[in-house]
Amino acid sequence: MDQKTIAGTAYKVGDIEPGLEISGLEFLKFTNPETNLKNLNQAIHNVLLGMELVSVVGNACSEMEAILSQLKQWVSPSSNPEEKALLDVKISLKLRELDQVAETFNHKGQKLLDGSLSASAKTETHSYLVVGANGSPENRINFNTSLNIPPITSKTLGLGALSPCSPRKGLKGLMVLENALAIINRLKQRSGALKTHLQEIQKNLATAIENHRAANSAPGSYEQAREFLRAASNLIKKNKREY
Repeated sequence: MDQKTIAGTAYKVGDIEPGLEISGLEFLKFTNPETNLKNLNQAIHNVLLGMELVSVVGNACSEMEAILSQLKQWVSPSSNPEEKALLDVKISLKLRELDQVAETFNHKGQKLLDGSLSASAKTETHSYLVVGANGSPENRINFNTSLNIPPITSKTLGLGALSPCSPRKGLKGLMVLENALAIINRLKQRSGALKTHLQEIQKNLATAIENHRAANSAPGSYEQAREFLRAASNLIKKNKREY
């Protein structure tokens, strides 16, 4: 049984081979040792791609946080009236910069902040990362439910009407910005949590590969390999419950 090479960063639902009955990370149930190692090495490769993707999301969040923090200073109700015209121009340019960040951040051509990785996207369009010896449900991480990235633009964040024109509008603008910052912060936390989870899976897979190689010459390593893979499988299941 050959594992399909991952395309880009994740499987779509339709790309996953149907009828797979092997559960968890029990690679020792495969009959061909070479296939076992090939599938596990592919799983590690997939995990690394996943970590790259969540790192890109984290970097985008950091840039947007910096932009929003700057905007908070400009919409403050204490803004000097003589500077309001200039601040309006600066705010407009910053909002355009935020939209550019949301538009340009991608991973291997896949846009990340356009809503395609939102949990509310159609199920058949969800993106999955295969992190085990096969594509069974236990070995997949759903990016849409784990990251749940809404479409992010200045408009969807409610920032289109930002202005320093009056204390009243300034206070309203600050509230809108605080809400936008909270959205970005939660996304950053989700991406960080998923990256940590993937790092744990990577360590378990690497140990399983080492024990798999040793199993041929040291029979006792067989059970060790099974235990490490069982732990990795349990980790994936735990993550699904938490998300």
